[in-house]
Parts: sequence; structure tokens; C-alpha cells
Amino acid sequence: MAEVVDRYGPLRSSPPTPSEDLCACPGSPPVMLQAHLTANPLSCFACNLEVPPERLALSEMLAQQLAAWRHDYDELYRLWYTSDELEDRAREQLGDPSNAVNRQGRRLVEALQPYRRSYYWWFVDPAATDGLPAASCPICRAALTDLSGRRVCEECAIVMGA
Repeated sequence: MAEVVDRYGPLRSSPPTPSEDLCACPGSPPVMLQAHLTANPLSCFACNLEVPPERLALSEMLAQQLAAWRHDYDELYRLWYTSDELEDRAREQLGDPSNAVNRQGRRLVEALQPYRRSYYWWFVDPAATDGLPAASCPICRAALTDLSGRRVCEECAIVMGA
């Protein structure tokens, strides 16, 4: 008997994500590419819970690319989060539009657009903002707009963190 391969396997947590942590929003709200130290980097724009990849019917190749990006982003994020000596350098990289991880993440958001409106969750160090929301897009510098209580740049498909 042929083995059945789960094309979304690289985006699945072990143990599986509990149902209460999965998006149950009606309709098709936008998704965010947002690494949060779990296997699946897709979150619902409305509720911020995980969006299972099969809901979007992603291609196997896109699922693999998302998993690879998540791995690379998580490595950098962990450096920022856990390393006193490398924290500043990791923060700079996470906030740098020219950083390879951010460029790849933005390309993946473009690839997600045919499946559902998608945004790239832009890293913002909460300690560096003085509690003030970002005013401009880190890519095009245009003024951010409010969308459902989040600061976004529609042109660049960016949603600002913090």
C-alpha cells in the first residue's frame, strides 16, 4: 500500500494545535504571515489565531517555502528574544527591509494573495517604540492606515506589530 504524504506536514505542530487555538472566523478574513514560534506561520487577521493551511488549499511547494521561511525567521527571532549579546543585531535584522528573511517573507505574501488577502507581519520591538504605534510603512514610507484596529500598508501588504 502506498504511503499517504501530508503536503502540509512541515506546517503542522506536534502535538497538533488545539482546536481552541485555530481560527473559527466566518467567511475568508485576511491572513498574516506571522512567525510565532509554532510550525504554522499563518494567522487570521481578525482573531490572530492559527489558520490551517488546508483551509487555503496551498500548493505543496508553497507550504514547503512557508516552512523554510518560518524556520529562518524563528532562528533570528530567538536570537533577539533570548540572547543578550546578539539582541541588538537580531533586532536590526528583523527590522531591516533588505534582510533576506524579510524579503522572502514579502515574496511569500505575494504568493499567498491568490489564495486569500494576505499581509506580512512586520517585526517591531515593543521596548523600542515607547508605546507609540508606527506611523509609516518600513518599505515605502507611506502613512499607515487603520484596518480593524491594526496599522497596515495596503500597497506593501504590511501589518505592523507591537
